[in-house]
Amino acid sequence: MTAEASAAARTASGASARGSAGAARTPSAQAPVRTRSGGGQPPSQRTGVTTYSRRRRSPARATVLIGVAVIIGIVAVVLVVSSLGSSSGTTPTTATTKTAARSRAHHTHTSTSAATHPSETSAPVVSPAEAQVAVLNGTSTPNLAHRLSASLQQSGYSQATPLNGTPPGSHQATVVEYASGHRAEAAQVAQALGVTQVQPIEAAVSPLAGSSTVVVIAGLDKAGAGGEASSSTGGGSVP
Repeated sequence: MTAEASAAARTASGASARGSAGAARTPSAQAPVRTRSGGGQPPSQRTGVTTYSRRRRSPARATVLIGVAVIIGIVAVVLVVSSLGSSSGTTPTTATTKTAARSRAHHTHTSTSAATHPSETSAPVVSPAEAQVAVLNGTSTPNLAHRLSASLQQSGYSQATPLNGTPPGSHQATVVEYASGHRAEAAQVAQALGVTQVQPIEAAVSPLAGSSTVVVIAGLDKAGAGGEASSSTGGGSVP
């Protein structure tokens, strides 16, 4: 019994010692719990915050994508409209160019006509009695200028005067020339003589006309079938 009692005492002592050691280790095993960033919230709550943030950013991204799509669509529409406008605008542009060319040609013709006939902007026509008309003999037929002057005087051109001097060139047809601003008067003189050719006064004729505004250059058509072709002396033309 003594041996058994001793064994039981040792067993009880060992158990007591193990219990004391386990009790001593228990406080040291409970280490302080470290908390992570996130306010100590449980992982489930932190996941909810992340999900909410993602959901909150999603509408903004969708808005950006929609805006980009709208801009691309507008650019495409503008390109298409510009292409169609360029195609349809070719014919009107050509027509406009042709119209402008015709307008310039008309303007040029008008300017040329005005330069050739400066009397188109002339003052009112004077009466035949006031018209200053000079008659030159453009042929070698004597007294032809006198004959035409007399004819004009009978038509009311009392100031029609035969002048000496021979205009240059050969004159097969009678010509009525006029100074600037007197085309209408020249047309009336030509009508009185039955002449169709009316033109601005030539530079070579102007010195021979003096102060006259209308000059008649008698041609061979007014010499008449019975007129003399030249003077007896063979000299220059005689008024």
